[in-house]
This record gives sequence, C-alpha cells and structure tokens, in this order.
Amino acid sequence: MGVECSALQRIAVLCLAAVAALGTAPAEAQRSQGDGFARMELQSAGGRHAYARVRFPDGTEAERFILRPGDCPASTGDCRADRERVEFFDSRSRIGPGDEVWYAWSLLVPGDFPRPARGGPPYTLGQVHQFGTSGPELLFTYQADGYLLKMTDPTRPDDDPMRPLPDFRLVDLATPAQMTGRWTRVMMQAKWSRGGDGLIRVWINGRPAWRYDGPTTNANDPLYFKYGIYRAFVSRCGGPCPEATVYYRDVRQGRTREEVE
Repeated sequence: MGVECSALQRIAVLCLAAVAALGTAPAEAQRSQGDGFARMELQSAGGRHAYARVRFPDGTEAERFILRPGDCPASTGDCRADRERVEFFDSRSRIGPGDEVWYAWSLLVPGDFPRPARGGPPYTLGQVHQFGTSGPELLFTYQADGYLLKMTDPTRPDDDPMRPLPDFRLVDLATPAQMTGRWTRVMMQAKWSRGGDGLIRVWINGRPAWRYDGPTTNANDPLYFKYGIYRAFVSRCGGPCPEATVYYRDVRQGRTREEVE
C-alpha cells in the first residue's frame, strides 16, 4: 500500500492506513470478541464507523472503536445527559458480592487519540458497573495525566452519574508516553464484597500496579464489565468533542488467573 511507518509504529503495528476492516455490518450487528462473558451487547448510536474487527499488517486482529460527536445511543439516554459512548457491556452478568473474578484486556491508544485537556471530559476505557441505581465501581479513565483507575466509595450509593461522589481512590496506572502507539496489557483480580474480605489487584504489562483490601461494592446488585469508549460532560469541550479511536484485543473474564492470561 505504500505506507511509510516509523520504527515505533512498526514495533506497535500501528500503520493505521494499512489496517484492514474485517466486518462491514452496522455496529449494533457486530459481536464482541471478548471471552468468558454471559452476553456482550453493544451500546452504540448505530453508525457503521462505531465498531469493527480489524487486522493489522502483522496478521493480528483487534476490535476498533470510533467515537464521533453525537454518538449517544437512544437506549442509554446519553443525548439528554451530556454523554457519548460506544461500549460493549455484559448484559446478562450474574457476578455479585462473594464472587472472585479476573479480568484482562489489551488496549492500544493511537498517536492521534485526543489528549483530554485538564477540566475537560475524561475518556473511560474499561469499567466495572453494577445493575440497579448505583453507579460504576471502577472506571479506567484516560485523562491529561494518562490512564487512571477511579474507585468509587464502596460504602455509599452513587446513583447520579452526572453528580458523582468524590473519588475514593485515584490510581495512576500509565502515562500517555507509556501507552501511546503501543499495546498495554491490563489484568485485574477482584473479590466483590461489601465487607472487609474484598480485594482488588491490578497489573499493567505484567507488573503489579495497585492493591487494595476492603469493601469493593456498595450494593447487592450484579456487576458487569464494559469496554469501548465512553465520555461524560461532553459540554466541557466547548463544542463538538473530537473523534477518538481506540483498539482492544484479548478481552477476557474468568474465575482464575489462568483463564485470562
């Protein structure tokens, strides 16, 4: 194709002009490549651009998500609530308090991914949410400082996503320089509990990044995993937010570490 790539791009398999889309069906008709989930469903405004399976020049495959201004699914009420998204979520998850679960995913943030301004809308690239009225337990967000893990207070209901409680924990996982143009592997162990036996362990590229012991959920509702791109408070962009593209591969959920490695 005559595509010129820098050394870093060749290593990261990131000659984006040469990425071939494997699926051309509307986004909502596409199926998640995630493994170990009950049933993944796509929350999307329905554009063909939103989701596709792609192949990189080295033959490896990935899932590509593209979020454009106005991509707010009618089913989520996002257009009325200052939010945009294209995300898969495990719609039939029955994971709840008392369960120990392992999660893993590889994430590639391209060099042209919009770096959020301070005070602007962060990009959520992975989260654990719960059914019911309370909000997410964990958000993996891409902000001006890089990839961060945000944990909500596991002892207080957080039932208004546009008026979230103060962060209970905010953990730096990787800087933009460490992530841009290369695959980042995230692995997490979670024991979901409303008591002191709960725990969370996070590894980035095989190295321990964070550990926490204590309550991990504030309700008895089932919890489910989501991945793709989500941004809230889009009005902070001062106009249409920029288009954003991100890639995932090897998204897995299991009961043991071996099931997700």
